[in-house]
Amino acid sequence: MRAGLARRGAPFAILLAAGFVLFLFGMPRDWSYFVAALAVAVAAFAAAWFVPWERLTQFTTIVPPLAVVLAIALLREGQGGSLSGYGALFLVPTLWVACYGTRVQLAVVLGAVLVAFWLPIVVIGEPSYPTSQWRGGGLLVVIVGFFGFVIQQLLDNLLDEERRRLDAERRLREASAYELHDDVVQNLTVAQLSLRLDDSERAKSAVDRALKVAQHIVELLLTSRPDAVSPGSFVRDADEERPVAQGRARNG
Repeated sequence: MRAGLARRGAPFAILLAAGFVLFLFGMPRDWSYFVAALAVAVAAFAAAWFVPWERLTQFTTIVPPLAVVLAIALLREGQGGSLSGYGALFLVPTLWVACYGTRVQLAVVLGAVLVAFWLPIVVIGEPSYPTSQWRGGGLLVVIVGFFGFVIQQLLDNLLDEERRRLDAERRLREASAYELHDDVVQNLTVAQLSLRLDDSERAKSAVDRALKVAQHIVELLLTSRPDAVSPGSFVRDADEERPVAQGRARNG
């Protein structure tokens, strides 16, 4: 789980880190805001890594992205406000939530970005935060919000398609298991009885039919999914007293 989080979060962390590095080359510089922004950002990433979010409510996972929004706002103030060019960094937490959060969480983060743009206009004002930021901040939130919701819709569509594919494969394996029971097992039973009656021709014919059906089922399963057939793929459901297909993932 931690490895997956690191892999997903690395690009966003690199982008945010680039903003802190660029602070060293810009003017003016207020180091108190830089230190405060760095502390908030480090706390956000530490919380994302160490806090057991799976034990908390889903909505609490929005805390680290909101903390990153605050860190960017502090970084922006530390280098002259709207002229710093740090407004683009608000894309980092917004796109993170768009990719891995819910629509409600995305709406909350967009609201926080809007506050980060508009509140300084009221509290601090000119020249660091000119009135043009009303329009600039609003447009940024609208555009980012639009693409964020589009990203979430596309991801939802992909997940739905994957669920449908897995469900279709499950039904195929179940149907193959029933066919295996109805045709293969019955033919083998006929072969066994024929051998007891010394009817070798009938036994051979029944075995041939069973093999033919089994080969057809295996070919069908291999065509639908190469790893669908493995030892123990077909077992009997103890509750229903009938065979069901259970695909097992290979462990290598």
